[in-house]
Amino acid sequence: MVSLSKASSILFAASSISSHVANAHLMPKDFDAAEFAVRLKKFRADAKIKEAKNKANGKVRLTQGKASDSKSAGATAPASADASRIGNPEPGGTTPETFLDGHEFIPPQEGDSRGPCPIINCMANHGFINRSGQEVVAFDIPILGMTLFDLPDTMFPPVVNMAIFDGQVDVLEDGQVLLDIERLWNRPGEERDVSQVFPNPGLNFNEFNLNITVEDGFAPNNEETFINFRYEVDRDLLKQLTDRSSFGRLTIFDHQQHLRTRILDSLDPNGPLHDIFFVFSEESMAVAANQYLFPVMLLGDMVDDFSSIELDVIEDFWTQFRLPEGFAPRSIRFPDTFDFVAFNQARQDWQDENVLIALNAFEQGKSIVKHGEEEEAEEPPTSSDTKLVKA
Repeated sequence: MVSLSKASSILFAASSISSHVANAHLMPKDFDAAEFAVRLKKFRADAKIKEAKNKANGKVRLTQGKASDSKSAGATAPASADASRIGNPEPGGTTPETFLDGHEFIPPQEGDSRGPCPIINCMANHGFINRSGQEVVAFDIPILGMTLFDLPDTMFPPVVNMAIFDGQVDVLEDGQVLLDIERLWNRPGEERDVSQVFPNPGLNFNEFNLNITVEDGFAPNNEETFINFRYEVDRDLLKQLTDRSSFGRLTIFDHQQHLRTRILDSLDPNGPLHDIFFVFSEESMAVAANQYLFPVMLLGDMVDDFSSIELDVIEDFWTQFRLPEGFAPRSIRFPDTFDFVAFNQARQDWQDENVLIALNAFEQGKSIVKHGEEEEAEEPPTSSDTKLVKA
C-alpha cells in the first residue's frame, strides 16, 4: 500500500517537476474573452461568405476528405484508407440544419483507434478527423475546438505540445505532427486518474494480485485483466453519474459531486474502487476541472443555460462517443443572442470551483486514510496477546 507520506510526495513532486505543463489544460490568464467573441463572429461570418461563393461557383463540398484549401491539405492518411473515412475538419454547413451534413455518426470499425478523450473520439466518429483515429493531424484538434464547440483555438495547442513532449505523436521531417489517438492512453500524457467513467489504470493492481506467488501461477492473457480493462467505459461509474440526474437532466453540480466521490472512492482503502497507485497532480486537477464540465457546457442546446443537459445526451456521449442529433455550436444555433463572454465566465467559474473541489476531496481522502492508519496503530492488543504480555 502506498503510504500517506508517499501520496503527499507524489503530489508535491508532480507540482514541482511538472510546473512547465501545470496549466496546459487551463485557459491562459491573459485570455481576452471579448476579443475572442469578436473573432468568433468573424470566423462564422467568413464561413458563410465562403459557403455562398462555393454555391455561386457550383462547387460541391466534399462530405469527407480534406478540403483543398484546408490547413491540413496534403495530410497523410493511412495507406489503405477508404477516402470516405478521411477526416474533413470543415462542417457540412453554416446552419443548425446543415452543420453535421457529411458528418453523420458512424461507429468505429475493427482496428480503429480510440483514446481516453471523449471529445476527440466524437471527432473521429463524426469524421471531423480520420475515422480510423490514425495519422490525425494533431493541430487540427485545437481548430476543431473552435469549429465545433466555440472554444478558443488558442486553448489547446499547449495540450498538443504536451503530447509531443510525451512522445505520443509522430513529428515528420516536414514538421507535420500526426497522432494515433489511442496513444493518448499512454502515460505520462492526456489520460489521468479519476476519469468520469473510465476506471483508474491501477485499480486491478491490488494487494492480492501483487502478491501472487510463482507457485500459484498466472492466468493467460493477463493484458485483459491488467491493461485492456481500462480502455472500456465502466458502466457502474457511468451509472453512478447518471443516477444523480433529476427530471431527465444532469447538471454541472451533479458532475461536481461525481468528481468528489470519484476521488474519495479512489483513496478509500476499504472500498472496491481503492487504487493503491492513485496519482493526483496539479495537472490532473486541471484536467478534471475541465473534463467534469465540458460535456454539459459544450453539448447543451440552450442559449443561456450552460449548467444542465438532457440525460440521454450524456449517455450517448459516453457509450457511443456521439454528438447529439442535429448538433451545432451555440454561435451557429443562436448567432444573434449567444454571449460568449458569459459562456466563458461560467466556464472559468466552474473550472475554478472544480479545482477546489478536487483539492479538498483529495485532502479529505488523505486525512481519512491517515486517521484510519493511526487508529489501527493504536488498536489495543487482543485478549490472548494481553495474557501473553502479562506472562
